[in-house]
Amino acid sequence: MLRKLVFVLCAMSLTLASCGRQVTPNRPGTSGGLPSGFMQMKFSTYQPMDFTNVWYVVALNTAGPAPGTNGQPYAINGNQQQNWLNYSFEIIVYQLPGQTSPQPALIQFVSQQSVGGGTYKSPVRLIYNPQQLVLTPNCNGLGTQFCLLVDRHLFSGINGSPSPSPTGSASPTPTPTSSPTSSPSVSPSASPSPSAFAGTWNINWFTVTPAIGGAGTGGAVIDAPGPQGVNDQTWLPSPNLTYDTTTAFDWTWNAVQPPGWPQVNPPAAQIAGGEVLNSP
Repeated sequence: MLRKLVFVLCAMSLTLASCGRQVTPNRPGTSGGLPSGFMQMKFSTYQPMDFTNVWYVVALNTAGPAPGTNGQPYAINGNQQQNWLNYSFEIIVYQLPGQTSPQPALIQFVSQQSVGGGTYKSPVRLIYNPQQLVLTPNCNGLGTQFCLLVDRHLFSGINGSPSPSPTGSASPTPTPTSSPTSSPSVSPSASPSPSAFAGTWNINWFTVTPAIGGAGTGGAVIDAPGPQGVNDQTWLPSPNLTYDTTTAFDWTWNAVQPPGWPQVNPPAAQIAGGEVLNSP
């Protein structure tokens, strides 16, 4: 009995000595108590976030890798010149001047037929029920992390091409006076399937300058994961490249402390890490 007590006390002391650094491994098979069909994404920075002067982007590829790529939606490809390579959706967390709190915008990159053949993508802002995309701006109490709770039904997206003017049912909450995208806003396609949209996805994190006039998917990229910063096309989130949303998981990744990765200004844009939890 005495030996067991000594063992327990030693284990407790080792646990306490580990405070201040990550010692809990990623937890496959757990989803943090999320409702079925929901995903939570956490975005962390080294310094307190500034949602007015920095826009925070979570990019998703839900359609599988483009030929010859690993499927990761790298920041350098998030533009019209690169035709939003491996981009299916973006969630942008931002705050326009005059607004009292940050808000999330859900952008879908909709493929359309080109006149001369082939396809091109257009960013379209989706209108959603506020219970389907919930932002907690300061979920760690330090001002350096926000959390997004997302109903995966939203990633079913819309069918067809965006119309010239906003369509679909009205949003249950007022839309902002200035949208972070100049593209039309539309509601997700008709009736979602009984089960949430699932598959093997790629997810990336980066920060951008605000778009001029509050329109667009953001300005210049400020910081992105990887040793080459905004130009990096090598970073793969540890431990897996992809996220299998048919399973329960809680995967975290931490940025290499500068100067391992480039330092950026403003400090509010320096990414510290991220986390994705999923409930199938």
